[in-house]
Amino acid sequence: MAKKKNDTKKTEEKEVKTNKLVKEKNKVKERKDNNKAKTKRNSDEAIFKFFAFFDKYRLAIYGLVGGILITSLVTVLIWPERIAKLEDGTEPVAEIEGMVVTADDLYEDMKVIYSISALLDKIDNKILTEKYPENDEMIDEVQSEAENYYSVNDQYYGYTKEEFLANYGFASEASFLEYLKLQYRRDKYSKDYAKSLVTDNEINDYYEKEVFGDINTKHMLVKVDSSATTEEKTEAENLAKEIISKLDEGKSFDEVKEEYADRITYEELGYKAYNASLESAYMDEMKALSNGSYSKTPVKTSYGYHVVYRIDQKEKPALEDVKKEILDTLGDKKLTDDKNLYGNSLDKMRKDAGLKFSDTSLEKKYEVYMDQYK
Repeated sequence: MAKKKNDTKKTEEKEVKTNKLVKEKNKVKERKDNNKAKTKRNSDEAIFKFFAFFDKYRLAIYGLVGGILITSLVTVLIWPERIAKLEDGTEPVAEIEGMVVTADDLYEDMKVIYSISALLDKIDNKILTEKYPENDEMIDEVQSEAENYYSVNDQYYGYTKEEFLANYGFASEASFLEYLKLQYRRDKYSKDYAKSLVTDNEINDYYEKEVFGDINTKHMLVKVDSSATTEEKTEAENLAKEIISKLDEGKSFDEVKEEYADRITYEELGYKAYNASLESAYMDEMKALSNGSYSKTPVKTSYGYHVVYRIDQKEKPALEDVKKEILDTLGDKKLTDDKNLYGNSLDKMRKDAGLKFSDTSLEKKYEVYMDQYK
């Protein structure tokens, strides 16, 4: 789970705390800040290169890094018989000559780099798991998404499934699937929230302007390869015009189809609804034609040049029969038109759940994090 809004996040300066166990604290702090900034830049660059392939999952980086963070925290703070108690934050967790790293030092660094993503994963998972219990649809989609990750990583990086999981901080496939379930639930919540913003007037307006009865068409296609030259494209368009001229002479659509069978692709599409997955040029043409008529000029799509014949059209469906589909369409459109709506919907969800910060530093970081959605 790019175009990446995380680049707008600012790293705040750490507050200097009195630490009697750290000698030459100013020099140590300066070295630590420099190392931290360098580490963050390198980490961000590497992770963003990977997740550029998954625009849909713009928040996925947080979960992956969060997994690594949790593993590191357990290793450092809960190692058998070497426990750094966070009672006053001054107990050392590690040291070398000239530097002692305390629990406070580690916690402050973690807050600067990873805290918000890890915190929000926990909070959102609690809220959304209760709101959207696991079901078969969720399991199937999440499993399909995981397989897509494995396939893409194998194709571009040569990673096996096990290597992918290990490299991105997941202890097991089960933990990866749990993270994808969180993303699934976040997406579902944002879509439901967007639909709640759709008004009855918007639904009625869309119904009047966009919805029509299913249309049955067939077409002849002169294919054009994406790598075709200008000359090849012109030849294809001229062939489509020649086909239309044959129809203009009075030949039937089926007769012309047989005559050019070795140079065209013929297909009967059957009845297609107002929200069919067809290119807009084809949709516009089949709506504009009347029953029993054909294209007077070639219809250009990414496939090539079409000559469309409209066979028949059904009656327009009642609003009640398509209202849910219209609501889904308009909700998705709001998310597409407003790039900040996704993040703002989750912010509202957390506030509605009564999110409060006891740590003022984390509260400020959350405010900075949310600034990217303004």
